[in-house]
Amino acid sequence: MYGYNVILKLGSTPKQLLAVTQDDLNISAVIKESITKDDSGVTKRKVTGHDVTFTVAGIASNEPGNLTRLTRDEVLEMSLETGASAEINFSYLCDSGATLSGKAIITGYNESTPASIDQDPTYGLNLQTTGDVTYTAATS
Repeated sequence: MYGYNVILKLGSTPKQLLAVTQDDLNISAVIKESITKDDSGVTKRKVTGHDVTFTVAGIASNEPGNLTRLTRDEVLEMSLETGASAEINFSYLCDSGATLSGKAIITGYNESTPASIDQDPTYGLNLQTTGDVTYTAATS
């Protein structure tokens, strides 16, 4: 597997983000703990769900009329949504064919715009899933 073969897509008609340099995925188990007298005071742990977050870094770029990639302006607009409109469909695809999919909200957006002509402006995007995340295994 190569890093460039792992793609996060967002939106109602999921599109890849333009000029991505890095995607990060973090899955953390949500654990319920209980201690009962029946268990002689031994803590029992049970996984009740998962918190799934994504971090994306890229070059802040716009290609007017790009139909297959989300531009900087589209991502900026998505990051300002509120209420139900803030929930974005996502799919996280790997070259093996396995996918994660569901809905997420943008929890943070940042840009860095240096004055140097030799440096590209960059962005960072943080997303957290809402509801269930579906894992679909690769098919042979």
